[in-house]
Amino acid sequence: MSVDRSYSPYEVIRAYHDRGMMKWGAFATGELTEAQNTFEKEKKDDKKIQALPHHVVLYLLNQSFSNQLQIKVKYQSKNKLNE
Repeated sequence: MSVDRSYSPYEVIRAYHDRGMMKWGAFATGELTEAQNTFEKEKKDDKKIQALPHHVVLYLLNQSFSNQLQIKVKYQSKNKLNE
């Protein structure tokens, strides 16, 4: 794609050739790397599940039952996470 710059009285502007997005490549690569690192960190953080105290578990189960809500329960058994 070529941009018509014949309107300009200056030779430098008329002869300028834009390389496209090449000059932004370093910025895009840095942002992509940062986004990927953040995504991987969040994915690892999702695997960490804190155990709730028994009274909190009972309260939440009671609330879900009385409000007729479906819930997902994840529990750990023999170092394996079950749902």
